[in-house]
Amino acid sequence: MTAQNLIYTPPQLQTLSQDIVGIKLEPIVALTSLRQIGAEVLSIMSETRHSEAFFHRQSAEESITLLEAQLVALKNTPHCHNLFINLPITVLTESESFQRLIRLSGALLNIEIVDLAAFLALSVAQKQSVIQNLQQLRRQGHSIWLDDIDEVLISSFISCRLPLSGIKIDKEAFWRLRATPALRQLVSLCFQLAGKVLIEGIETERDHTWALQAGADLGQGYYWPSWTWPED
Repeated sequence: MTAQNLIYTPPQLQTLSQDIVGIKLEPIVALTSLRQIGAEVLSIMSETRHSEAFFHRQSAEESITLLEAQLVALKNTPHCHNLFINLPITVLTESESFQRLIRLSGALLNIEIVDLAAFLALSVAQKQSVIQNLQQLRRQGHSIWLDDIDEVLISSFISCRLPLSGIKIDKEAFWRLRATPALRQLVSLCFQLAGKVLIEGIETERDHTWALQAGADLGQGYYWPSWTWPED
């Protein structure tokens, strides 16, 4: 299997930021069957821009605008079924941004909640408001995921009762725990909160075996080629 560079170039992204130069789709793969079941939508950044810093400064409105442009760009392309997208917690705490999110038309999404520490820092009332918004998204048919969970963060979400569909285990946690019984323990804890567990950072056949033996059902990483739409 080889990576594919598709010809289509999404001009919508150029109007948003010169720092975003394309779209990358990373396959989400069932570990047992090795069948691709979806793909995560990621931005390709210019060489001069660090992606984590860029998105950390991005407002909720900018996040939704980027998502809208990405969905338009991917609407009629292959490999775009069952998309996974990242959203900061601010999209769920700011009313105007959330209203734009629930008005999105088209395919149902796997919404990955990032900035988990920011969620934990919210007041009880704010957390309850976020949970209500997540429940509304679930009623619309979207799936809700926690992103970048590790063996420390997981304990903080045991009592949160979020309406989760799945949990993604952080690649650094996987690399740290993959040869130890602690990985299976982490996967087991994740299954207490959600019906699906995905491990990020799978880069080799051995990584795939470790993830499978730990009990996870999905995987993601450089072991499987991604698809890119580079901007000219």
